[in-house]
Amino acid sequence: MIIPAAGTGARFGGDRPKPLADLAGRPLIARTLAVFEQCPLVDGIVLLVHRDWRGDYEKVVADGSFGKVRAVVAGGATRTASVRAGLAALDKGVSVVMVHDGVRPFVTHAMIAEGLRAVQATGAAVAGVPVKPTIKSVDPRTRMAIATLDRELLWEAQTPQVFDRELLEKAYAAQGADGAVATDDAALVERLGVRVQMFEGAYTNIKVTTPDDMVVAGALLK
Repeated sequence: MIIPAAGTGARFGGDRPKPLADLAGRPLIARTLAVFEQCPLVDGIVLLVHRDWRGDYEKVVADGSFGKVRAVVAGGATRTASVRAGLAALDKGVSVVMVHDGVRPFVTHAMIAEGLRAVQATGAAVAGVPVKPTIKSVDPRTRMAIATLDRELLWEAQTPQVFDRELLEKAYAAQGADGAVATDDAALVERLGVRVQMFEGAYTNIKVTTPDDMVVAGALLK
């Protein structure tokens, strides 16, 4: 599996990358890694990190005895560039790839298992939850509402996202080598015309993006 954690966390602030931030006495990335380390369905992990902090991440891996981490790889300037590097670092025998945000520490073994079941439908499966708020599309220039979207049709995409390896590599090859922006890996697969199977994530499966999210994460741990 691939865990991207190569960002600097500009919205998070601080003098260290967000995945290295302390969450109740452990680095945030260590809490995420621990879930996959303990899951019998996961064989190996490629961890993608910011090249300037690679030594710090290697220390987290050593201190946590995360034996499933096969490689700590320098990521790229974008998420897609990082995942591309992760794909290149996978063992040749890997046929199913799971991608999970390094700053989502509340993933569960049940989600991992459900993702591996769901991927069999089309070769692409994404954790998610139905949206709760009313969502409006808005003109970005004037901020005038254009339409109120049907909540019944809307899900918030999360990770883990699970793919047939050949399909994901094909999606990245079709994208080209420039690492153009895609907010998740499933978006690249969708551009191939492949339908993506959604499966239940959890509202607690939060992505830590801002300091406020760390407060919520601390509360969830308790």
